[in-house]
Amino acid sequence: MSVEVAEHIRSMIFDGRLKAEQRVPQDAIAEELGVSRLPVREALITLEADGLVASEPHRGTFVVPIRAEDITDHYRLYGMAQGLAAAGAVRRMTEPVLTRLEELHAQMCASEDPDLLHDLNWEFHSLINRTGASRRTLSVLRHLSHNLPREVYSLPAAASPQANRGHARIIAALRAGNEAEADLANREHVQQEGDQVVAALKRDGILAD
Repeated sequence: MSVEVAEHIRSMIFDGRLKAEQRVPQDAIAEELGVSRLPVREALITLEADGLVASEPHRGTFVVPIRAEDITDHYRLYGMAQGLAAAGAVRRMTEPVLTRLEELHAQMCASEDPDLLHDLNWEFHSLINRTGASRRTLSVLRHLSHNLPREVYSLPAAASPQANRGHARIIAALRAGNEAEADLANREHVQQEGDQVVAALKRDGILAD
């Protein structure tokens, strides 16, 4: 339950319902979600560890201002982890996996359905991660994936011309067996997504700078 509450509060922070420096209304959130205050308090402990809120003794818990560098660093870290996974995938790659990646890429190039594109993009990168990531890298990727709400990860266009070029570059590196290029292609691809997220959050007035 606390995981669902944490995701709800994350969404409130990133869609502007909770503003920077605003006190988190624990009672109102508990009432809205139909839960006791316990899962709300547990959720806030998680969010404080993620750097999204801060507790002040005898005052409550407040939303931490989100800055562009917070989002940029998040995507750089995500890209580094995905780059490690891609380099590992080069060593474990099989023809069926490569074929599936090429099928997903072709479907993304041909589709204009945002929901389908999101799912295809998620499967594309998840397949690479499952193929090449160590258990530790997978753990880091899972943590990072939950650090921002799903709505934020949906902000970058999953199949823009830039994204499609990035996917094609990743596939080419995997097929060529080039670990360094697979690593770099993933890091730069994810960094470009981060740039789009920063621009969107600035436009929506979510960032503090």
